[in-house]
Amino acid sequence: MKKVINGLACAAFVLSLAACKNDKPTTNDNSMATSNPSTSAAATEPAMPAATSTAPATTPAATATATTAAKTAAATTPLKVTPSAANTTPSAPSPVEKANGKTTSVKFDEMTYDWGTIKEGEKMTHIFKFKNTGTNDLVISDAHGSCGCTVPEWPKEPIKPGKSNEIKVVFDSKGKAGDAVQKSVTITANTEPSSMVLNIKGKVTPKEDAKK
Repeated sequence: MKKVINGLACAAFVLSLAACKNDKPTTNDNSMATSNPSTSAAATEPAMPAATSTAPATTPAATATATTAAKTAAATTPLKVTPSAANTTPSAPSPVEKANGKTTSVKFDEMTYDWGTIKEGEKMTHIFKFKNTGTNDLVISDAHGSCGCTVPEWPKEPIKPGKSNEIKVVFDSKGKAGDAVQKSVTITANTEPSSMVLNIKGKVTPKEDAKK
């Protein structure tokens, strides 16, 4: 009888163990992941933004200001232009330079000529004679009339001391009618002073009066 009771007791103990095993709650991986505070916080915490450069970007206005400043500086800065030897035109030598720096003196037979009366349209020609009275060559570098109607012709070669020569002056009276017509010719030479003035004057009769 005692053996039967012990067998029943063992069977009851085995059945109670089996029941306890079946009553143990099961835990899935998803519920554990959800219930874990650290895992949930890590999953829901927003990602930190990536580090950005703190250097200020160049704005269009700043670029435009810099460009304007550069143009202004370029415009206000004077340019240094060095003329090349090929582009430099030498100045014409003066009468004194043509005569190797030496001056002389000259004497004209007359400085003023009065042609009297001529008809309008006629050309008056006069010869001014002169002599080199100095000790160096006389060089006449230029002779020009006071207007286009008065044209001089002068010797281009040096005139030796003591020698004489002449300057021819032609006056065109076309359109120059008048009772007191006066023109001049300026001579430039290696003399002291370097300029001399020859004068021509007279009366020009109008064409109408000339026909009467």
